[in-house]
Amino acid sequence: MTPEHLLFGSDLEALERLVPLKAQRIVHVGCGTGALSIELAKRGASVLGVEADPQQALENRSLGSLQGVTLVEGFAQNLPQNDGTVDGMIRVNFLSRVEAHDMDDCLAEACRVLKENDGLLYVCDYDTSGSYDDMVRMFHDQSIERAWALNALLRIPQDAFARAREIHYGLKRQFPNFDAFVANARAAGDTELTIESIDSEHVRAMFEHGRTGSIFEFE
Repeated sequence: MTPEHLLFGSDLEALERLVPLKAQRIVHVGCGTGALSIELAKRGASVLGVEADPQQALENRSLGSLQGVTLVEGFAQNLPQNDGTVDGMIRVNFLSRVEAHDMDDCLAEACRVLKENDGLLYVCDYDTSGSYDDMVRMFHDQSIERAWALNALLRIPQDAFARAREIHYGLKRQFPNFDAFVANARAAGDTELTIESIDSEHVRAMFEHGRTGSIFEFE
């Protein structure tokens, strides 16, 4: 499979251009706050957002009724869907956060619920090649987990899908100052990152290299 290199302004734009959404039944695994699920519904999809974290799932339930969106607590290895009933499965920055021994089960479950002839599995995960990733890796290295996730994708039986595409695109991350970067890293981290673990002389030096006028920008 030859990687394709495309240009997108955001993860949402990539989804809009690559995944049929209108009138599609979509399961968004690892939906977090439900923000992306809501955006997909605005674009015409019927979305089931699944979140394993009990506290986040409780907060999601407090949102009440949302047009085109249902947010539930559940696990990627045991989805509340019948066999072959889902048009599309979306996992954004999710697979590499799953325990390595659960990755194959998560992908097998996706294959179970997707429609046999034209179901679509969309897996989006960040690689570790950009200047932003170089900086984050100094205090939160996920290189091994991302390699495991890629290998798990490659282990999916070749006859599970009619075709596959590997698409690479770069995104810009901008911050007004170092404190904003720290806050973003802690919010996105999969572990209990502390300010002390991020705020080091070496990280600050790398952050300074991203200065572009009045902002700091990274790939």
